[in-house]
Amino acid sequence: MSLDAVLALTKMVAERLLASPEFIALCPPERFVDSYTKPDAGPLVQIGNGDWTPPDHNETWHHKVFLDLDVWTRGEDNAVLCRQIAGAIYRTLSGATWAPWRGDGWIVHGLSVSVTSDRDTSEPALSHATVVLDAIMQEVATDA
Repeated sequence: MSLDAVLALTKMVAERLLASPEFIALCPPERFVDSYTKPDAGPLVQIGNGDWTPPDHNETWHHKVFLDLDVWTRGEDNAVLCRQIAGAIYRTLSGATWAPWRGDGWIVHGLSVSVTSDRDTSEPALSHATVVLDAIMQEVATDA
């Protein structure tokens, strides 16, 4: 039995980001978390909401998977650092150099990455960006 599509994508994304020198230079590995932690000092990247739609077997065998990564920065130059981290995530996960991407009983056939950023006006020292992942995935047979 393979992992749930969102969990499989989460695991593949984490492995790729934590192997990226550009990403870990901006966000230490211990600050990349799969929890709803309140952002404190320093950069924080949280695995956020995930959702998927099952395939319509009359037309396709592909699952549509959505995953958010929330980027939080606090302190001086927080907006710049927030955008730099979001850009590093985009560059690490975008492009065809990794396609197709395999892991845990799934193949990622395509991945779109988009970024939105905003600043919390009630707390000027805090910046936030959301990196939205939209993947086309297919479950494959695994050896038992």
